This record gives sequence, C-alpha cells and structure tokens, in this order.
Amino acid sequence: MNKFQIKKLLSLVVFLLFSSQIFAAEPTFGFDDEEEQEVKQERTNPDPMREMLSALVAELPAKQIVNLPLAEEKTFLALQINALSAKAKGQVLMLPGDREHPNWPLGIAPLRQVLPEYGWTTLAIALPIYNNTGVAARTLGVGPLLSYTSLKKAAETPPKKTEASADLAFLSGDETDEEEVKKEVADPSLALNEHRALIEVRVKAALQHLGNKGKQVLILQGESVYWLQSWLEAGNLSKNSPLILLYVETPAGADSASFSELIKKLGKHPILDIYAGQNSLQTHWAAERKAAYLRAGNSLATQMAIKVPVSTGDGTDNRWLTQRVEGWLRGL
Repeated sequence: MNKFQIKKLLSLVVFLLFSSQIFAAEPTFGFDDEEEQEVKQERTNPDPMREMLSALVAELPAKQIVNLPLAEEKTFLALQINALSAKAKGQVLMLPGDREHPNWPLGIAPLRQVLPEYGWTTLAIALPIYNNTGVAARTLGVGPLLSYTSLKKAAETPPKKTEASADLAFLSGDETDEEEVKKEVADPSLALNEHRALIEVRVKAALQHLGNKGKQVLILQGESVYWLQSWLEAGNLSKNSPLILLYVETPAGADSASFSELIKKLGKHPILDIYAGQNSLQTHWAAERKAAYLRAGNSLATQMAIKVPVSTGDGTDNRWLTQRVEGWLRGL
C-alpha cells in the first residue's frame, strides 16, 4: 500500500469518526420527551371535584364534615349543620349542580348555613361530575394521540378511505375503521342513566343518615332535578315533602320538556321553583315548567325569579334567597 492509499484510508476513517460523533450529538429537539409527556397528560384523568372537596375539608369546621358510606368500603363527602333551635323542624337534603361542590356560594352555601338558625338540619352532599363527552373512553395506541375534538369530528363525518390515507394511518399507528369510531360515540341518554344511578345511591345513603326526624325537604340545584328525575317519578319523595328547585339547568342527554312528565307524576306537590330572572334561557325553561304546573293542576307550585344580579358581592342575593325559602317553608 503506497503513501497515497494510506493517506486516503486515514482520511476516510477520520471522516467516519467525525460523522458518527455528529450523528450521536444531533439534538432531538425534545421530541421524545414531549411525546412521552403528552402521553402521560392524555392518560391522566384529573379530578377537579376531588381538589375542591379537599379544599373544603381543610377550611370548614371538622364538625360539619361527614363521610357517608358507599359500596366496596368507599365513602363520599357531605356537609352537615344540625338545627340550632331546641325543637327541630326537620331535615333539608341538598344536591348541588354539576361541577359544583356542596358549599357552592350561589344557592347551596347560604341555605345550608342559614336554615339551621330556623330549626332545620341541613345536609349537602358531594356529587360526581357528569362525564358526558359524547365519546367513550379510547384505548391509546403507540401512534400519535387523537384529541377529543378530532375524534368527535371523525365520528360525525367519517373521512373517505383511500389507499394513501390507509397507508398513512398504518405508518402512524392510528388505524381506526368506521366500526371502531361508531363504538367510541356514546349515547347521551345512556350516560345520563348511568349518572342517575350513581346519584340515587348517594341520595339513599344521605336519607338513611338523616333518618326520619320531622319533615323532609329536598333542594335540587342546577341539573340535580334531572339526576333524580326517575327517582322522583317512582314516588320516592313523600307527597308532603317540600321540593325546592334552584336555577334549574338541563344536562346533555336530557330534554327540558320531559319535566312535564315529572310534574304530572308528582301531582299536587309543594314545589318552590326559583330561577335567575336575568337569564333568558332560565326564564324560558321556567315558563315551560310553569305551564307544566298549570296542566297538572298543581296549585302548590310557586315560582320566583331572583331579580338582583347573582354576581353582587354584598350578599344581597343570598339574603333574598334565604328569606324567600325560609318564609315559604314556614307557610306550608
């Protein structure tokens, strides 16, 4: 091997060593770390209600905290204040709206705190969040993640399959045929019925805890009347037990018109229906409910529109609410 060949061979070795170092040191721009972090975030199912309840337990007096039993040795949180008068009038069971904790400042909190001064024991219970996304849980593959928006869009308008798109799906590890997409779309009414079952179990446990010590009052805020719609239609609420509705909202999967059927089943029942008068949608739903009361011949149903803005910070709306509710209960 002559000098020229040796020099050429050395140059080649140096070039290969230099190239391997560059390749080894080539930055990945954090793709692997970002993708791993994204997968972890997608797989994580945060529970905002748990965080809110933990904060409540930390800030409220320990004597108000009650853990009521569920199946499999599980429990759920309730907030109780016993009647402050020598002779208690009865118990008030309170259900907050969806994504609201049992000390929600609008509606639930002032009533559960003030009604004990008038002789009522109050018990406000925590409810699970209504997870009605319209899309069932999806098992994550090794390929890129599908966001909820893209999955929902795919479910509503399935893309046309072509050889190119099939090859792309195969390479990305994201093969999803039409049948799989259809399975991933949940029926809102099914989700609603499943959620109702969860709520009914908690209501049963709460009523067992309260016992039968005087008149029973049920306060349902937001979507809660729809959580208990089947329960109420089945006659589980005593005929003389007052029912108070606060700022009724209609959840996904429910029909606001179905409230008419509930009113018909309840018959002549004492109902106090309070809604936000400045909210056009609540006013519309309230008009539907008023018509249902009239058709059912329920002369014991009373509607009240809260006129002051619910965003005021001076407590005006809370005083108005507690005075109206206590006065209505006293007049029964």
